[in-house]
Amino acid sequence: MVKIGVFSDTHVGNSTPSNIGDLRRQAYRHAFTEAINIFIQEGVNCVVHAGDLFEKKSMTPEDSVFVKKELQRLVDSIRDKTGSSPTIFLLRGNHDGTAEQNTLGYVEHPLAQYLKPFGDKILHGETEAYDVGDIRIVGISYHTYIETKFKEIKPIVSQSFADHKAPNILVVHNFIKGYHNIPPGIPEYNAYTLDDFFDLPVQLVIAGHYHSKLDPMKTKDKHFLSSCATEAEDLGDVGEHGLWILDEDLTPRFEAIKPLHRIRNIEVGKEDATRQQDWFVETVLAEVKSYVSLLQQSSSQGIIRIVLSGRTDSEPYAIEKTLEPKIAEIKQANPQLVHCELVNNVQDIHRTVQLPAVATSGIDYAAEVLKPLGDLHPEGTKLVEEIQLTLDEKASEKTQQLTPSDRQPFVQRWIELLEKAEVKAL
Repeated sequence: MVKIGVFSDTHVGNSTPSNIGDLRRQAYRHAFTEAINIFIQEGVNCVVHAGDLFEKKSMTPEDSVFVKKELQRLVDSIRDKTGSSPTIFLLRGNHDGTAEQNTLGYVEHPLAQYLKPFGDKILHGETEAYDVGDIRIVGISYHTYIETKFKEIKPIVSQSFADHKAPNILVVHNFIKGYHNIPPGIPEYNAYTLDDFFDLPVQLVIAGHYHSKLDPMKTKDKHFLSSCATEAEDLGDVGEHGLWILDEDLTPRFEAIKPLHRIRNIEVGKEDATRQQDWFVETVLAEVKSYVSLLQQSSSQGIIRIVLSGRTDSEPYAIEKTLEPKIAEIKQANPQLVHCELVNNVQDIHRTVQLPAVATSGIDYAAEVLKPLGDLHPEGTKLVEEIQLTLDEKASEKTQQLTPSDRQPFVQRWIELLEKAEVKAL
């Protein structure tokens, strides 16, 4: 019988948010190493990576070398332990690039016969299947328009399982409607549905792409397993991250990965409450000091992300200006706290804006809203377009928002634009 290790969305090379890019890159490497350690300890015969091995847009050559060495360490250790090398299946995810230019090629080597990148042939209409013991494994790489594409390739998927008795495993890297809590803004054509799999000769569908831990699901004699990420996608992520072990009977067992840096998310204030600036400052400092005490007790390093919400009768950004030097002093005295991120959503109660109700959206809506800027209108519209392009490129897949460091330059430019408009109005 075969014991299988399943993980995905390791995103080695990820360095967001950029203001602590080096720390985040270290965290993703740490999580990858911890996953390999678990697989070695479990003595797996096979490993399935369900997509997004790397973060293509920010990875470095050193990241690819790191992954190659870790995979080789896995193989050598298992071979020494069991006498045979495990097979490692690698599926291309959306952050691994396209079928023609993908990051999986960085870890391939003619002598590394244990590595099996798979999933792209089926997208091109070719059968592709691998047998490990009595298990057959088939993969489908990420595809932007998988709803339509799957209808086209479904006969090829069935054919790839032809003449093989159970158990059969299908590995994919797209969301599955009816199983995953699909983030807002994800179009329907970018996801599977549960119905897509019911008439396929598979017993288990493994899906990458969804980063949060999710319990396995069984419906109509099909088992679904969401493989989870090994590290928090962004500082706003909460909950456990880790991997799955499929024991000899394919029963899934979750193994959590202890992160390099503990991440705590705290909300200070309430959206509908008005507070004085001093209250925000004192409350935030108390939360930071409390977290530092916890880190000291556990002898660990950590990151704290504090979201400020509500209203104030003073300048909201004065809260940050007051807090930043005080938090810097705490960090200097307590190296266990490696980063403190403030997300300031506090509104000035004296500045309320009534937006016009227009029957348009997107850039057209922005153009209507910005009409009061007069001859500064083109500059405002250009800024909106730049924000939209940045959202398309960098927005979190979970929240559809930019990180504070990516957002701040746009905030500053808006302020400068509004100040220009105010001067012209005087």
